[in-house]
Amino acid sequence: MKTRHDAWTLKNDQLLAETVLSYVQNGRTQSAAFKDVGNRLNRTAAACGYRWNAELRKNYTKEFEQAKMRRKEISLNKKEAQNNRQVLQHGEIIQLTIDECIHYLSQVRSKENHIHILDENIRLTEENKKLYEKKQTLMNKYEQLTNKKQKIDHKYKTLFRLINEVQIIEEEKQLYH
Repeated sequence: MKTRHDAWTLKNDQLLAETVLSYVQNGRTQSAAFKDVGNRLNRTAAACGYRWNAELRKNYTKEFEQAKMRRKEISLNKKEAQNNRQVLQHGEIIQLTIDECIHYLSQVRSKENHIHILDENIRLTEENKKLYEKKQTLMNKYEQLTNKKQKIDHKYKTLFRLINEVQIIEEEKQLYH
């Protein structure tokens, strides 16, 4: 809950003025600036708006007009940049600012990295598939060898049992002779 503050300090006034001028210059509303400052100073947006309109605005007339002019310049530059991009989309050659070139090239690099990542993903997916198939083949072979070993073990035990029986018979023969 916001509490009532009667006195505005010089610091509070400066924060309010700087925020309003910055918001206006960047194309945002004064209302949003009042709300932002109100949150920072624990005051209502209405109190900030009243302070700006009743006391501060007249002291910042020149700065306020400059902020509005810079907002128009920024807006025009944005529109011009959008028009330039539209012209570029239609295949015409245009002049770009350094910032626009940097932005374009970083997007190209990002796309190249993205394509590289996609290629790597496809390669790894194929490799993973081959390894899975090899694993399945080896597991089948292991199962076959395990079965074969069990059969050999069974035959070995049978043979060993028979050898033991023959030995017992031989021993019995020798006892009776």
